[in-house]
Amino acid sequence: MIGASSLPEFDDFDDGKVYERCHKAAARGDTRNFVIEFDSTKAYAAHNLNDASVKQLLQLERAKHSSARWINIWAPEQQKEVVSALAEHYNFSPRLRGIMSSEHSTIAQVAPATPHRRVLSRGKKPDMERKSVESQSLDLEKDGMAIPTSLRPPMLDLSHYRLVEEVWHYCSIDWSNKYLCIGYNSLSDTRADSEYRSTQTYEDDSESTEHVKDKPKGVRTWTWLVLCDDAPSGTVISIYENPFLGPLGGMTGNEQPLLNVIRRNLLNVFMQLSEVNDVRRKTNPINTLDIRPSLGSNQSSDITIADSPSLLFYYLFDDWYTSYALVAKSEHQYAMELEKLRENMFTKPQVPLIQRLHQYGRELAVLKRMYQSYALIIERILDRQKPLHSSTGDPSSVRDNHGEALISEGQVTSKIQTFGAPLSSAATVRFERLRDRINLYALSEIQECLDEKDSLVFLNFNLITLKESQAVERLTRITILLAKVTILFMPVSLMTAYFSTQLSDLANLYTIKTYWICFVVIMSLSFVGLALFGVASGTLEGKPIYRSFTQTMVDAGRGKWKARRERKDR
Repeated sequence: MIGASSLPEFDDFDDGKVYERCHKAAARGDTRNFVIEFDSTKAYAAHNLNDASVKQLLQLERAKHSSARWINIWAPEQQKEVVSALAEHYNFSPRLRGIMSSEHSTIAQVAPATPHRRVLSRGKKPDMERKSVESQSLDLEKDGMAIPTSLRPPMLDLSHYRLVEEVWHYCSIDWSNKYLCIGYNSLSDTRADSEYRSTQTYEDDSESTEHVKDKPKGVRTWTWLVLCDDAPSGTVISIYENPFLGPLGGMTGNEQPLLNVIRRNLLNVFMQLSEVNDVRRKTNPINTLDIRPSLGSNQSSDITIADSPSLLFYYLFDDWYTSYALVAKSEHQYAMELEKLRENMFTKPQVPLIQRLHQYGRELAVLKRMYQSYALIIERILDRQKPLHSSTGDPSSVRDNHGEALISEGQVTSKIQTFGAPLSSAATVRFERLRDRINLYALSEIQECLDEKDSLVFLNFNLITLKESQAVERLTRITILLAKVTILFMPVSLMTAYFSTQLSDLANLYTIKTYWICFVVIMSLSFVGLALFGVASGTLEGKPIYRSFTQTMVDAGRGKWKARRERKDR
């Protein structure tokens, strides 16, 4: 195998000891990069290559037969020479080269911009201002008409990493004659990982920072994936943002579990390229990826080594575990939180619950736009592959984003076939399947959560309204009860006042027995009258909403009597 095998830094990746050493290096935070080159029979790997070794690797002659090479880089701003060597070799655009190696700095609060100097009205200027303008003109002549700093147009206070931090659904797609490049934000759900969750609490979770207040819970990392065409071989370049600001290495105890979550998919792809893990792949087939066809678990597959670069590019993009944990899981974080809020609403509806629902709504909206950006990337990739896999070869079907023909009919065959690194048919089918999964599972699940959030908002307001109406009804019942008691004893009070009147004609006329007989008669008539009035008006003890105490006791007694009767029948 010509290529990486001739360099002293590379060792046999199918050897158990070499694999374990490289795997540990790939999981550590101080590893800068690694390179794996493989074909159907051999695989070689190396890590922490310097810029000279990378340049030497790129200058080596590739194998005459098909092979695949994976170059992975972490923290590209700290390896600008390596990025520059790759960009020069594969003819990256100057803008893409600069963005890939741009500095990663913390997001600071933007200070209020200094107000622009107001333009003076036409007319005579003050002497001091005239002198300053004259001296400024002389300086311009001396400096070769250089533009002073004060006269330069204001620049936008924006960098690449600031943009991707504030716009999580930002994505980038670039093509050239030798490469296909995509850039996107990936989100690692730390709360769905049991190992990481056991090491941290919600309060000290590293991603719970102020600048991601309205963003989904998790760790965002910017990713570049480049598929390069080195026919008959292929190269995949993966560049990952440093999730921890500062130089690589020196990680704390809480950062290593977080790094394991972020690199889960990468390490899963990493282990698929060595024969050492063939037994493990057979025991857990859901993690098996068809990348290297010579492995025992892939021998019955139809893929060839020519498909490996495209498949490697696809599986690095398809982080299925993160998607499964975020939205496709039946008990993912948002579904569980919404269910808890629903239970709290039925227990005690409160207005502050609306604020939490709006917070979840904003997070779900960001998550939805992220998956829409993934679907957009897939659509653009598949659109570029249509002319390559088209059987008709109709030039009118080759169109750009605005619907205009890219090239003339006579140039279709010569230009389209070399524009961008082509994907293999196996990778194209998988990208189509991934697009369907995003639409069917991720986006539909997110939309379902958004709809449930909206319904819970209305439900909470309705429950609060119902609670208030019940409170008003309770007060109304109490008021009616007090009024009935007052009306019930009012005739008795009048009767008692009559019996207590000191009149000479009534003296020694009534006895105590007469008083109590009149008391019982008047009290009974008052009670019957109030009951008839309550039945006629429908306000008997708040019947529209509440069951009366009497009805409750009757129902309880009836239930006990029925239960006792059923026991006797048995």
